[in-house]
Amino acid sequence: MHPGLVRGQSPELDHGSQHHHHHHHNHHTHLHQHHGANHEPHSDEDTPTSDDLEHFAKQFKQRRIKLGFTQADVGLALGTLYGNVFSQTTICRFEALQLSFKNMCKLKPLLNKWLEEADSTTGSPTSIDKIATQGRKRKKRTSIEVSVKGALESHFLKCPKPSAQEINSLAESLQLEKEVVRVWFCNRRQKEKRMTPPGLPRTPEDTYSQVGSMGPDTPSPSIDCKRMYSDT
Repeated sequence: MHPGLVRGQSPELDHGSQHHHHHHHNHHTHLHQHHGANHEPHSDEDTPTSDDLEHFAKQFKQRRIKLGFTQADVGLALGTLYGNVFSQTTICRFEALQLSFKNMCKLKPLLNKWLEEADSTTGSPTSIDKIATQGRKRKKRTSIEVSVKGALESHFLKCPKPSAQEINSLAESLQLEKEVVRVWFCNRRQKEKRMTPPGLPRTPEDTYSQVGSMGPDTPSPSIDCKRMYSDT
């Protein structure tokens, strides 16, 4: 009985090892083919090289800035044009070449189309501007330009809690919506609270009174604040 059993098993074992060998061989060929594909210059003509991408990203950023669009504008415009909204972060990472190669390749043709669209329509209030403004209306978060932010910042240092009237005049002078200015001040006060841990001898109030006071007789920034605007 035993020899039969052994004989009966051996082809199976044999077959197993053949199978294993065959599988291994296949795997190897697959790897080899895959490896080969990477090195064939004509494997895929549509795929840009990393040099292409780098060149395009640089060129794209320069054109975008020249045309006066923010990264967020571009992300929104892509949504309006092609139904794919991209975040400001994504556009930023594209320009900095920080996305995966695959994603860079995906984004490149879209951004290229956007550039063509933007280039062909600059100079007149055209579709691309409308797209940007539509986007802004829909957008919950407003990105404020650096110069505007600077003006808000310096006003905040003088007067962290502006009255409704001040907010109005600020909004007008900076060409922002009142609500945007109001929210900015709220957020800024919150940020100040987070940045100044309780128990520190130097509070934001000290800073304001030094920056905002007209002289030693000004006891607190809030009075200074009112006095500054009571003449108007």
